[in-house]
Amino acid sequence: MKHLDDSTADPATAIGFLLKALQHSLRQAMDEALRRQGIDLSFAHFATLFGVCCEPGINGAVLARRAMVSAQTMNAMLRRLERDGQIERRRNPDNRRADNWYITAAGNERLEQARVVGDAVFARMLSALGAEDSRRLLGYLRRCVQALEQGAAD
Repeated sequence: MKHLDDSTADPATAIGFLLKALQHSLRQAMDEALRRQGIDLSFAHFATLFGVCCEPGINGAVLARRAMVSAQTMNAMLRRLERDGQIERRRNPDNRRADNWYITAAGNERLEQARVVGDAVFARMLSALGAEDSRRLLGYLRRCVQALEQGAAD
């Protein structure tokens, strides 16, 4: 990624590649930190569990889109979390082919353990920024997400 450190790099291109590099580094750091703490979750499983916790009754298709994975990949993650007793499936009363997912008490406990680990990784990621820079970054990222989501709706 050295070429992206060059101040002459096109910002639009550099930012896109740097966001991908950040996502990759964050995933690796989270996977390693979770493994070191003996928490049997990958970052992808942690993110899925978090999504189910935040939106009880969410379906797999929505989770897959948000995680940028295929429906098959998400289905495998959901089945594993269900098998491990972290989430439970309920039939969607309006769509027989869709399932709604809910976190269990065991899933909440596992999620809280993982969140402690995640908070430390996130703090390390942002340690190069001050509080004001972190708030600005948050705002910038939200605006970028909104712009892309708005463009998709047009």
